[in-house]
Amino acid sequence: MDSSGSGRRLGAPPFDLSEAIVLSLKRYPGRNADEFAARFGDGNAHSAVRSVLDETMRVPIDMAGKSLVELGDEVAEIMRQRHPELSDAALRKLGNFFTYLVK
Repeated sequence: MDSSGSGRRLGAPPFDLSEAIVLSLKRYPGRNADEFAARFGDGNAHSAVRSVLDETMRVPIDMAGKSLVELGDEVAEIMRQRHPELSDAALRKLGNFFTYLVK
């Protein structure tokens, strides 16, 4: 907990990263910039989401013989291990994001 008594983990971003990921990818591959900016502004949340999306794109995965659903599930599980703080909804969005890129 931080010293302000807010209940946030020390070093945690001042926004919900899971919520930011879900909102950012809400209409993917379409854009959702206006709704995202209205909720989170243009700064730290966007950068944090972009960082997680960049990491998701670089997940090393053996695609041989796997369906898109299996790939998405595997990527979501890898990202869960790397980012246990992310919600199931955010992890599903990341898996879907990855599979859209490789389809």
